[in-house]
Amino acid sequence: MPIVSFGKRQLTSRNRSFLLACALTGLLHVVVSSSGAMAASGDGYRLRPQTKVKVTIVEWVASTGEYKEWTALNGEYSVSPLGTISIPLIGELVVVDDTTTDVADRIARALREKTGLASPPVATVEVMKYPMIYVSGAVDRPGELEFRPGLTVMQAIAMAGGRERRTNPNGSNDLEQIRYAGELNRYDLLLQQLAARRARLAAELKGSPTVDFPPELTNARDQSTGKLITESENSLFVARSQALKRQLDSLNDLQSLLQNEIKVLEEKSVVQERQLKIAQQELASIASLVDTGTLAKSRETSLERIVADLNSGKLDLVVAAMRAKQKVSETQRDAITLKGQYSTDAGRDLQTVEAEIDDTKLKRATTLQLLQASGASLARYNAMKALEIQPMEYWITRRNDVRSPTKVSETATLEPGDVLDVRYDVSAGLAGPLQLSSRPEQSQ
Repeated sequence: MPIVSFGKRQLTSRNRSFLLACALTGLLHVVVSSSGAMAASGDGYRLRPQTKVKVTIVEWVASTGEYKEWTALNGEYSVSPLGTISIPLIGELVVVDDTTTDVADRIARALREKTGLASPPVATVEVMKYPMIYVSGAVDRPGELEFRPGLTVMQAIAMAGGRERRTNPNGSNDLEQIRYAGELNRYDLLLQQLAARRARLAAELKGSPTVDFPPELTNARDQSTGKLITESENSLFVARSQALKRQLDSLNDLQSLLQNEIKVLEEKSVVQERQLKIAQQELASIASLVDTGTLAKSRETSLERIVADLNSGKLDLVVAAMRAKQKVSETQRDAITLKGQYSTDAGRDLQTVEAEIDDTKLKRATTLQLLQASGASLARYNAMKALEIQPMEYWITRRNDVRSPTKVSETATLEPGDVLDVRYDVSAGLAGPLQLSSRPEQSQ
């Protein structure tokens, strides 16, 4: 009698006939599938560790036309690394290297012995999941893959993403090289412009009549960049020099006018002084006549008024001359200030240009290093890209196969647990320092 409880289910006439035939003939049906998606005959596959199987056990009761399902034992079991599965009531059962048919047969016999049934129950074993296969070497996504019956080498490579796609480890490409080269040319042009500007500012600071440009600019051929730069800076130098000269000339003209005005005022002062002396002498000569009554007092008063006006005019001339002299001093001071400001601006701009030159040289050196690194990286990348047109070869390492690894074709069929190594089939000279395989023996 069974020592476990079973569930009961009604069968259709078709299922009842089928199970009755199985019970009468003792035939064990085994269905093998990969991940429940593809079924295949299990007679050819021998169980290995990491295989997951589904065990189904039913007992046919002919007298009632019903079957009992052994739900306590039914379920999925994984083959342990020791090659066993553990089934309730039966215990540890060694299944490694057995087919699913053999395992189902042993389960049925073991249950008959344990329960004392007159005939063994019907047991089926189907593979739910095979051991993984492993793909390494020159593929895009190396690692473990799920096996399915009939899997070929080429299909496994496709599942691993195809042959590897090499990328530049430094991220350098042709566009980056073009960008770095463009920046380098820009810095070279900027250094030429700054050198010409520095020469122009140095000439302005020294007050030189001409600009002494660097030889690499003055020796440039016509219509070249250097020639155009020197012409532009020289035009600016001439324009600034002429502007300063015009301002100084204007101040000199004003100074000359003021000097002439001072001269005229001084001459008028001399004439005014002479007239004042004559008026004073005349006033002194008629003073006695007025005292004696010869002349009227009004005549003396009129001369006194004339002398006072002459004195006032003389003082006005002196004040005007002093103001003119003051304006001359201001004009001279403005000229000195203008020259000083011109030199100060040139010196300040020269310091700024020197700092810009140092900064530009530093940036240029950095860009040059980046360009050199990008060029070297791109050369290595192009060498690696050349490998993508090389043919491939395939090596399989199989469990308990003394010939492993074995070279196979891309149409070869894989088995669960296989390790597929994809290698480049290149000459030793091209392989050189490149690591084309993940294992030392792959250089065979």
